[in-house]
Amino acid sequence: MRALALAALLTAAAAPAATADEPPLRAGVVPGSPPFVVSDNSDHLSGFTIDLFRAIAGRLKRPIVFTEAPLPALVADLTAGHLDVLAGPIQATPERSAEMLFTEGYVWSQYQFGTRKGLSIAKPADLRGKRLAVQAGTEYAEWAELNAPKYGFAVEKLATLAQVLAALRSGAADACLSDSPGLMAAAHDQDSLQANLDLPETRVQDAAAVANTNVELRDEIEDALICLKRDGTVARLSETWLGEKPGAEDLQKMVVPGYGVPGLAGYDAKPRKTHCAS
Repeated sequence: MRALALAALLTAAAAPAATADEPPLRAGVVPGSPPFVVSDNSDHLSGFTIDLFRAIAGRLKRPIVFTEAPLPALVADLTAGHLDVLAGPIQATPERSAEMLFTEGYVWSQYQFGTRKGLSIAKPADLRGKRLAVQAGTEYAEWAELNAPKYGFAVEKLATLAQVLAALRSGAADACLSDSPGLMAAAHDQDSLQANLDLPETRVQDAAAVANTNVELRDEIEDALICLKRDGTVARLSETWLGEKPGAEDLQKMVVPGYGVPGLAGYDAKPRKTHCAS
């Protein structure tokens, strides 16, 4: 994994100090989701999402506490009030916008296949007779289960993305299906892996989410995110963790009008009045 110290340094530089009087921001993240959520042998969390939300919490002048769990459990805890925010990245879809309130995104994502070097997936039919690894409980697992009979591949469901990538490296799987940022970062870090065919019709904003009733917190988090986009923090963290410098049309730099994700439930087109002074 790329330089953790650099990411931590960037975050520290971007985030004002939290105050002791504010309650902690309780943030849920999906474990084993590199490069967004990475845990070392001491259970220390790092990654693009972790560093970004430490910076967001800093701008809100609140401490932050992360909880790791599979996404369905995190959604249940958010609904029950045990979490304040799902830090993500969560694909902002119409179905999910009925359950939670999204901020605008901080990275584009679409479904993408990954393989070891030397094997190419140019079209879904190339999966015939192969073993496709996916993370259980995700939209990628749903796609695999739906399309396995059509294209004639076997589905290997594993608990975490890290395990999916390990299966690919070891040869236990021939290909995997996951999010494009994660696969591109894995291919950048590991010479034995490569990103293959993507499915552009699945492109969505990867974002954070709060409970449907918590409009005020959604707007506060999004204002902090916008400030971090404007000062270059999101782009720098992205380059550190994803391995590529984002362009002007990438969500790491692009500010979306209004609050939330246009076209989804909960989007608010009200003019933004973000003040970015520290």
